[in-house]
Amino acid sequence: MKKHMPIIQLVYENTSMKKRLKAAWGFSAHIRFRGKNILFDTGGDEEIFTSNMKKLDIDPKDIDLVFISHKHWDHVAGLSLIKKAGAKHIKASNFGKILPAVYTTGALRGKVPEQSLIIDTFKGLIVITGCSHPGIIKIVKFAKQKLKKDVYMVLGGFHLYQSKIAEIEVIAKELRSLGIKKLAPCHCTGRKALSVFKKEWKKSFIKVDAGSTL
Repeated sequence: MKKHMPIIQLVYENTSMKKRLKAAWGFSAHIRFRGKNILFDTGGDEEIFTSNMKKLDIDPKDIDLVFISHKHWDHVAGLSLIKKAGAKHIKASNFGKILPAVYTTGALRGKVPEQSLIIDTFKGLIVITGCSHPGIIKIVKFAKQKLKKDVYMVLGGFHLYQSKIAEIEVIAKELRSLGIKKLAPCHCTGRKALSVFKKEWKKSFIKVDAGSTL
C-alpha cells in the first residue's frame, strides 16, 4: 500500500521567505494530496493573492476544492478569482469527509464559528487552522476524538496575538501534552506566542512564511 503525505505550500502569510512573494496580513495554503489540489483560504488582498499564486505556478483551474475556514476579510479576498475558475466550493456545517482521507471539523463554536481541515496521513493527523477562533486546544482535541488518531502536525493561525504570556504558556503545555509532533503556527498567532512555542517545541517547531513548503 502506497503511503501518502501532503505537500503544503503557503501562498499568503504575514511574512515572506522569498523577495518575489508579497507578504501581508492573512492566510492561504495550497495542498497537494493524493492527486488532488486543495486551496485553504484565499488571503486578505486579492492582488497579492493573485500575484503569489502566479509566482508559485499555481493555476486556479487546477484547484479541485476550496476550503474557507471562516468569513473574515483576511481569509476570503481571493475567493472571486477561484470561483471564476470553476473550482468546487463546499460549505460544511458538520464534521465529515470531503475527500479521501481529508475531513472538515465543521463549524466549531467560538467567538467566530470556524472550520478546520484534517488530513489523515500514515504519520498521524495534520490539522490546518485559519485563525482558531474556537480555540486551538478545542480544535486539536476534536480532531483526535473524531478520528481516534494522534496529531502529527498543526499548521495555521492560533489567534493568540492579544493573549498574555502566562495564558500562552498554559496553551503550549497543553498542546504538548496532546502529543503533537510538529507545530507550525503563523498568521494571527503573534510574536510572543511564536517565541513560547519555539522554546517548547525546539527542533519540532517549524517557522513558516509565504512560499514555505512543508
